[in-house]
Amino acid sequence: MAIRRRKFQVVAFLGVLVLAATALSCDGFFVDPMLVSIAVTPPTPTLVVGGASVQMTAFATFDDGSKKNINSSAIWTMNPPGYATIDSGGLLTGTSPSPSTVTIQASRDDAVGSTNFQVFSNIISLSAAPSTQSISASSGTSFCLQAMATTTNGQQDVSASATWIFTDPGHQTESGVDRTTGSCTGQSFSIGTLHPTIAPVILNAIASVPSASGGTVTSNIVTVGITP
Repeated sequence: MAIRRRKFQVVAFLGVLVLAATALSCDGFFVDPMLVSIAVTPPTPTLVVGGASVQMTAFATFDDGSKKNINSSAIWTMNPPGYATIDSGGLLTGTSPSPSTVTIQASRDDAVGSTNFQVFSNIISLSAAPSTQSISASSGTSFCLQAMATTTNGQQDVSASATWIFTDPGHQTESGVDRTTGSCTGQSFSIGTLHPTIAPVILNAIASVPSASGGTVTSNIVTVGITP
């Protein structure tokens, strides 16, 4: 009877070992976290045909709060296609000028992340308009600026993808002007957190876009007068 009990204990112990080995081979006793969302960076990149490529990254957020670079497993798609290529490592390269922004998506499982980009021709010069703009901070009204690029293939509106910098009279960059989705010709901006209450403020705005040589092409200065 003792021998039979001993055999049963040995068999049970071996069974536990087999189960433990199986569990460990499946990443332990814990269930893998579930992918919740994907963020694609950098936001709204700009490319030039023949210029530098842009490294895109798909960051996944899981239900346990962890984040992970999933470039190696993400599926990249573009709409409309044909203006750029992206390799398995996320390197985005412009191949032909796009008439408007292109949406790029990274997907895995049931999660999808996206951003927009635009591909420019080789830009010769950049012009920002209107030369002057006036806005009341208290009204909450947005204002519009347009950046037109002269390229080797003609004129191209780059307002949405250009980098806009606003500086105050002391030449300090002003962060209180924000992009908005308002309907206008060019790019819409709001005053955001900038609320002059004592005296009017005049800001200088400059647009810039990348050049094929790897530098940037900057526009003329436009002035934005802001009253309380």
